[in-house]
Amino acid sequence: MQFLYHSKSGDASLVIDNEAFLHLRARRIKINDTLVLKNLKDSFAYYYKCIEISRRSCVLNLQDKKEEKQELKSYIHLALAVIDPKIIEKTLPFLNELGVAKLSLVYMDYSQKNFKLDFQRMEKILIESSQQCGRASLMELEIFENFDKFGQKYNNIVLIDFEGDELTNFNPNKYVFLIGAEGGFSQKEKQKNIKKAKLHANFILKAQTALVGVASKFII
Repeated sequence: MQFLYHSKSGDASLVIDNEAFLHLRARRIKINDTLVLKNLKDSFAYYYKCIEISRRSCVLNLQDKKEEKQELKSYIHLALAVIDPKIIEKTLPFLNELGVAKLSLVYMDYSQKNFKLDFQRMEKILIESSQQCGRASLMELEIFENFDKFGQKYNNIVLIDFEGDELTNFNPNKYVFLIGAEGGFSQKEKQKNIKKAKLHANFILKAQTALVGVASKFII
């Protein structure tokens, strides 16, 4: 763990309990140990000293803070047709570690409309990922009820399909790359006046594999 997340990091004193305290117990925290905490909202790392430990919590006092500006290598905005929430949740840490800035989730024609996304749970997954990889900001998440709504907000969409231009021809800072659900995109979606890019994979990719592949193409 690179740091511990707490929404009130920066306060003069904090009581750490519940799951966060279990993490510290696993690390065998002791009195006078120094811990680094972040709130994932500002650019500061907050240094706390442990002054009290009980069975179910510990008390930390703020000692210092240091600004740690952290910039993403590039602004990568990906979009994914809504698929099984369990698969999306498993994929989030990979995107967060790679440094994807934003992930838009869109109910497309081939999405199963009964899939409901738990954004509170997904944020928790991103927080845990950031604590492990050291990312000081959370990947932004948003959702659209259909492709038309998504297209109304963004006019720089690139469909990742089996045909189209080379992916590397597109500046990742200027476009949103949309991956379809299993089966890709419907004819109605393909016929929209929109840019397309192709991946050079030997085999058919699952949606989550294509998502991580596109991110990796531009970031690593």
